[in-house]
Amino acid sequence: MSFLRRIVQNRTLSKAVPVGKPLIPFPLGRRDPSSLPKIEPNRDEIDMDRRPISLRYRVTSMLELSNLDKAAAYSHHAVSEMYRVERDTVFICNSVIGAMCDAKRYDEAISLFNYFFNESQTFPNMLSCNLIIKAHCDQGCLDDALELHRHIVLDGRLSPGMDTYVILTQALVDAKRLDEACVLVTSMERCYFMAYDVLIRGFLDAGRYVKASQIFEELESKLPWRVYHKATSLYKVSLMEYWFKQGKDEEAMEIYKALDMTELMNTIVGNRVLQVLVEHGKKTEAWEVFDEIVGLCDPETFGLMMKCFSDQEEDMPLWRASGTCYGTIIACLCEQGKMSEAEELFAKMFSKREEEELMVGPDVSTFRAMFNGYVMAGRVDDAMNMLNKMKISNLRKL
Repeated sequence: MSFLRRIVQNRTLSKAVPVGKPLIPFPLGRRDPSSLPKIEPNRDEIDMDRRPISLRYRVTSMLELSNLDKAAAYSHHAVSEMYRVERDTVFICNSVIGAMCDAKRYDEAISLFNYFFNESQTFPNMLSCNLIIKAHCDQGCLDDALELHRHIVLDGRLSPGMDTYVILTQALVDAKRLDEACVLVTSMERCYFMAYDVLIRGFLDAGRYVKASQIFEELESKLPWRVYHKATSLYKVSLMEYWFKQGKDEEAMEIYKALDMTELMNTIVGNRVLQVLVEHGKKTEAWEVFDEIVGLCDPETFGLMMKCFSDQEEDMPLWRASGTCYGTIIACLCEQGKMSEAEELFAKMFSKREEEELMVGPDVSTFRAMFNGYVMAGRVDDAMNMLNKMKISNLRKL
């Protein structure tokens, strides 16, 4: 699922936090602010037509059309007095910053963050900061990410949540800074078991089985009851993966066989089990699990299964897939030359655009996958028809 779709489906993320004291500028890392791309918007008037369409809709439409430059130009006005709307302003800022990060245009994302939240004195929410923390980590600037995290904690008006700690813990583990990752995780005000899971897997990957076990014992004493079973199930899956990597398949499969269906029916646990089984060549067991939990699979796992079982004689149960997986499934089908199945699912996906809100139907990447699939199959006329359908479908956004 694209970043924009995630943010639209979770509307609470767009709420700003009221400013109650003078804003201390958010650190941008080691970058000299003058080296960032310049933003000099025309505050008087936006270069667009006069239809009574909200700025939020215009920005969202440009992002859906993959026109990041136009979306960014529009978004500059979200922090102006003329266009500022309480719920929309931070949503617009986050949407454009997130899209820039997805496109790996990190300097532009950081420049937008600086413009919106430092120069324009708009107060962000935690998602705004998580985007920049992740951008720093993706660029290998881990210390810059940690600096921003420390600023947020000391400032006290925002509270880092599970996503923040998972991002930072994963970055520290990837950098082999396991001791610092331990300090970070133990400093959390709440017990975010997903951050602990990242840390435990880091120690297991480093061959430090005893330390990983000690961390889990510490976690057990802190876990609230409502997430206890999910956390313990994830730990079992992490151990299963550890034994596979050690070449001890028998020990790994013993753990797998001990998992019951209630554990597998948890979305996070089920997807992780499938990924581990596929990655370690246990295709028979993976197919059995997949057949049971197909409706719970996320797009990444569904894509993994389709690539793994592309030569499967038995048809994939596509009709049982979640709607959020349709784009991934269509792309895989097109890559495999299965255009009839892709057409059927595309038609189902396209019909939802008429029944539900704008963000449900195919996005530009799905149209592009269909277009490329037709070209690969030598169906030029169908490819041109798909291109025209994409243009017509997106006219209402303009």
